[in-house]
Amino acid sequence: MNKKIISLILMFIMIGELMFTSMPTAKASGYLEIKATATSMTSVKITWKAQKGVTQYKIYRATENKNGNVGKYKVVATISGNKKSYTDKKLKTEKTYSYMVRGYKNKKCVIKTGVPESAYTGLTCSFDEYQFAEAPRSTKSITLKLYSSGGVLPTGYEIYRKEMGIVGYKKIATVKKSVDSLNYKDKTVKAGKTYRYKVRTYIKVGKKKYYSAFTDYEQISATNRSGKYTFKFDNSVKCADNETVYKITSKAYNDTLKLYDNAVLTIELDNGSTIETGVDIISYRKGDGPWKKYKSNQSLTLKANETLRLKVRATQDVKIKNLKNVQSYELNMDVTYSKISSFLWAYPYAGTAKTVMNSEAIH
Repeated sequence: MNKKIISLILMFIMIGELMFTSMPTAKASGYLEIKATATSMTSVKITWKAQKGVTQYKIYRATENKNGNVGKYKVVATISGNKKSYTDKKLKTEKTYSYMVRGYKNKKCVIKTGVPESAYTGLTCSFDEYQFAEAPRSTKSITLKLYSSGGVLPTGYEIYRKEMGIVGYKKIATVKKSVDSLNYKDKTVKAGKTYRYKVRTYIKVGKKKYYSAFTDYEQISATNRSGKYTFKFDNSVKCADNETVYKITSKAYNDTLKLYDNAVLTIELDNGSTIETGVDIISYRKGDGPWKKYKSNQSLTLKANETLRLKVRATQDVKIKNLKNVQSYELNMDVTYSKISSFLWAYPYAGTAKTVMNSEAIH
């Protein structure tokens, strides 16, 4: 064979070897799901499902700052391929660490972490995101839905409470439960009173006691979770044929109701026909006070034991004043009740109305 040709072949072989030695290991053929859990104030356990064909794993760690920015990942351990977990020890307390794992077969990367997992070597505590929508309350008790996920499992929870109008918080309970979520029912409330709560978790390590930061406060009243009202037509007020007056009275121990100019009135007649129309608020009257003109998009508040009259006008050309042969009326009005988007469903012929809470919290 020609010496020049042999030289060229050898040169290409050498270049190829240099290229492959300078490139990273082969691309992974799959992604590994891992879980990172803080097992103490100085250790994190990383776990994953067993993988076939892996001879060793490399564990990568980076530190996350308070702004959520992750630093450079570094290899902290190389372990056997028959392992399904690794505990990273001697870490700093109250730090967030991010982890990735790569599995190798004969120095070839065959699987790696798709999404890094983080763990915090400290204590956390928070209220449920939908505290108002999901947690029950009444005139006899208020339930707090608490979480401490994302950090070290605590030894217990400390609950503090402040009654509105009184200075300072007081600890009302210590719940000694090592759990990452907790429902605490405060049965010492007084009907109609409003309270602010804040909570923190703690853990005992030897003789030392660590605490989480306090939660932001949640303000909750010991009132009816769904408001109770009386609802009637007031025929004593002069109206045009396409107008009528609603008289709404809020019963004791209701929270404040906010009504908005967004309502639908349905009238069912004895003959089976139905009249349905939107209604606009024209004017309103609080208790025995003067009538006031309603301003567009104005919200009207109704507190416990208060009465509010609303003069409304049909948005369609229908008669809603003193209709005869009526089987039932139904008013559906947008309201806000204790931070919850709700509806006021009113059935005038039954003489009562109630708010029905949906699950959409305003937060």
